[in-house]
Amino acid sequence: MRQWLNPILNGLNGVSGPVTIYFRDDDGGWADDRLLPLLDLFDSLCVPMDLAVIPMALTAELASQLRQRIETHRQVLGLHQHGYAHFNHQSSGRRCEFGDQRLFLEQYADIAAGRQLLNEAFGPYSEPIFTPPWNRCTQETVAALNELGFRALSRDISAKPLATGKLSEIPVHVDWSGKFRRAERYPFPLGKRIAEAIQQSAQVGIMLHHQRMDGVERQLLAALLKVLSSHPKVNLALMNEILS
Repeated sequence: MRQWLNPILNGLNGVSGPVTIYFRDDDGGWADDRLLPLLDLFDSLCVPMDLAVIPMALTAELASQLRQRIETHRQVLGLHQHGYAHFNHQSSGRRCEFGDQRLFLEQYADIAAGRQLLNEAFGPYSEPIFTPPWNRCTQETVAALNELGFRALSRDISAKPLATGKLSEIPVHVDWSGKFRRAERYPFPLGKRIAEAIQQSAQVGIMLHHQRMDGVERQLLAALLKVLSSHPKVNLALMNEILS
């Protein structure tokens, strides 16, 4: 089964320079029973992971556990804002919390309220990075983020380009759960997609959704993390390190 990693190893061996790889897990606040084992996995291998936290879904218990993890191993876990309530406001079309059917002031109010909740929960541990639910947002979202002092926007690499102004973009290139699920638990297409991303970019983001990951998937992820963490051309980083 480890053969699915061969395209990744070949891709890494074929690039001329180092590759920075970062992991972004979405929907923090949902399915804590699957989030905590994923955090344990990354922690056990000393691999950094960024958690996009839904402000309205965050409980006091989870906030306390996340703070404790950061204070123990700050270099392994990053936290940032994932929308506000992860609620679809579109009456038609693709789901979106910050879509074209919401005015600037409505978007601004939600983003500001979410940021306040995370600041109260995490203080300086909350990074000025914004991941919109479903990886979709509008130019009004960007305007609100700039006014509120955010430093980066993280979406899928295929998202519609926006004039981001002072905002940096930290995209994700590979959807682990999407490729894995569509492949019906057969990981070879996922390995090929990661290899392609490595060959195409010196910075590669991999998106996770912990609530969709069971023990089998975590074992496959563990195998990938071990390969990446031991490869001389790989720099495993937190998203805020890319902004530095």
